[in-house]
Amino acid sequence: MNGPGPGQRRSRLLLAAVVGIIVAAVGIWAQNDALVGVNYDDGIYALLAKALADGDGYRLTFLPVDLPGVKYPPLYPLSLAPFWLLAGSQEAALFAMKLANGFYIGVAAGLFAFLLMDLGIIASSLAVVLALLGFVAGSIMLVTSGLLSEPLYLALLFLSLWLTDRTAVRPTPARLFAVGALAGLVFLTRSVGVAAMAAVLFAVWYRHGRRSSAIAASAAALVVAPWTVFSLIGSSRIPELLVPIYGSYTRSYLALVAESPLAVLEVGSANVGAILQTLGGKLVPEAGALLESLIGAALIVLAVLGSRRVFQTAPATATYAWFYLLPISLWIFPPFRFVFILFPLLLALAAVSFLTLAERAGKALQGKWELPLVRGRPLPRLAILALGVLLLVHQAYLEIGAVRARVWDGAQYAKSAPGAEVVDWVVANTEPDAVVAFEFDPLVALHTGRPVIPNNYVPVHSWYGRGDPPDGSLARLFAELGARYVAVRRYIPAATGPIDRLMGDYPGGLELLHVTPGGVLIFETDLEVLRAPDVSDNDMGGVEE
Repeated sequence: MNGPGPGQRRSRLLLAAVVGIIVAAVGIWAQNDALVGVNYDDGIYALLAKALADGDGYRLTFLPVDLPGVKYPPLYPLSLAPFWLLAGSQEAALFAMKLANGFYIGVAAGLFAFLLMDLGIIASSLAVVLALLGFVAGSIMLVTSGLLSEPLYLALLFLSLWLTDRTAVRPTPARLFAVGALAGLVFLTRSVGVAAMAAVLFAVWYRHGRRSSAIAASAAALVVAPWTVFSLIGSSRIPELLVPIYGSYTRSYLALVAESPLAVLEVGSANVGAILQTLGGKLVPEAGALLESLIGAALIVLAVLGSRRVFQTAPATATYAWFYLLPISLWIFPPFRFVFILFPLLLALAAVSFLTLAERAGKALQGKWELPLVRGRPLPRLAILALGVLLLVHQAYLEIGAVRARVWDGAQYAKSAPGAEVVDWVVANTEPDAVVAFEFDPLVALHTGRPVIPNNYVPVHSWYGRGDPPDGSLARLFAELGARYVAVRRYIPAATGPIDRLMGDYPGGLELLHVTPGGVLIFETDLEVLRAPDVSDNDMGGVEE
């Protein structure tokens, strides 16, 4: 692959830096004062980082049992750990972490723009536009404004794809090792990064052969092996009732397959429908489920056509989206957040498809249907390009509106306010070692220092309507882990339903103590009632006292 000249490379780097600065500024501005923990995973990341900073290892130290953090790859918490050491207070540490996420998303956007330009996927001007459209977006700010790992993941992903596709015809072993190691780091940021590893290793094999692919694969394996071994060994220590939340993804998935192999098809059909509707909704919001799904499918088709055009020059970039969509189509989590971070790449691939269609229309109809003022440029080609411009303008209007309205604030504040009420009550009314159960248990742990557990048990994510808990499972959870207090948002049926059933099955097991102004019910438990014979005869499956 012939690289650009020094002057061209400098101009591309400058443009990418401008994109990165703009997006980083928006990412920092997007931060709000919602409590860390409202997105659940953000609380876990902060607490894992604290455990590392405190020298406690990669452990879930906020639970009343000693458990390893096997579900969450370690690179993002590692990047946050220094803030716990350097900041003078928890508030300052969390604030700095949020600013870091804004910086990470700026780096990701800049690298994305540079990837598009430097690999010759699209012209520099269009690369800048697409990068800004893709990242100055409400959906991207949603995953940036909390301590979520997506911004760092995207930064490492685009660097990995660029390094792979920029690898020379005869790469040195050192270069191949770097390619594989970087792909491994993507995986250590988010488990779905296995798609990046697959795309990178496939591209190396396609371009450079089996030997080169083996070198890159060996480097990736060396990087991910310690975490993989840690996760496999630690997974066996997670009690059965905590597996859906704190166990490994693999163990949760195998439990679903064991329940019913057909459940995988049900999950897949639900996820594919959600993926298409989410993509269509990004382009034409509130068009209705059917039309949004059709528009999403059209975007996928255009992106596939764009991938075919890009494949010869950038095979890793061209194939990553499809390696990525496979696991999120089958996995047992709603795919919305996963789709958000794929949208910029799909948009760029669809733009390549539009340009290709316009180019082919121009060649096929040269000399036909031309306007007098633009001879040599057939009308169909101009019409395709004009449609593409209109779509970009429309998307810019939507994204700018969403960002100006700070659409991510609403959901976060809606969870932060009741969470703050629970935190205040727990601090004022409970002993330091009292175990509290809440829907956002990391939030309570982070802001009170109390040991916490979930207030619910669902074997498979409730979004799929499967995995009804066994009789007495919630009582077992509270009894075995010693929950002294239970908080639940009474206006959320999915939250109150299991608590209502528990109170019906175990009269006197929960006693209402307090109702917060925001409608959170706080109960005190009677653990002796919850340890009734039909409960205590079945242990937790490995809880260590």
